[in-house]
Amino acid sequence: MRWQRSPKRAFPRNKSLLIILETQAKSPTFDLLRHGRTQTDGIFRGQIDDPLSDAGRLQMEEAVSDRSWEQIICSPLSRCRYFAEELANKADLNVLVEPAFAEYDFGDWDGKKYEEVMEKESDQVKQFFENPFSCTPPNAEHFSDFHQRVVDAWNVTSQHFSGKSVLIVTHGGVIMSVIAHVLGVDRVHGRIEVDYASFTRIRPGTEGLPDQLISHGSEAN
Repeated sequence: MRWQRSPKRAFPRNKSLLIILETQAKSPTFDLLRHGRTQTDGIFRGQIDDPLSDAGRLQMEEAVSDRSWEQIICSPLSRCRYFAEELANKADLNVLVEPAFAEYDFGDWDGKKYEEVMEKESDQVKQFFENPFSCTPPNAEHFSDFHQRVVDAWNVTSQHFSGKSVLIVTHGGVIMSVIAHVLGVDRVHGRIEVDYASFTRIRPGTEGLPDQLISHGSEAN
């Protein structure tokens, strides 16, 4: 049997959609920057105010070197806020402090060494890291509430500052919740790594198109 090539079909092009896609591709991005290394290692670092170490400050300075943004937003915790305020002052910008971008509250575990908690509550710790939505540490924030407050803040922020290049200085847990939301998955917590002073770049959606994850764990460029 001899195959015959089918004639080419001239499909109509949706010009309005192409324009929207092209516009979104050129639109400014949001960079989420995790804070640098802090003064205390090996702890449940949630809403305890653990300041940056000298090494952590240097990490962040190197990360933002030769970069610029039109708006800076940060968590209220000192390991994010102090650096964001210094950066904003140098750039002659106002910094917006957003409480909803604070890290997860670990409750009774907050600030304690991993080894100390594992000795007493190893089963609960394992269950939490396997699925934080189904296991809440003693007196801690319910993880679904944490995730929702982050997502709500992200939606408001990305819409309000649409069209601007934005830096959000925040925490690993917050960044993972934003990634999960953007990708439309239940969760990524514990399944991806967010390094100190690393960037996650997202382009907010326009004209009904979804947000786009551009890069993760990289330098902003």
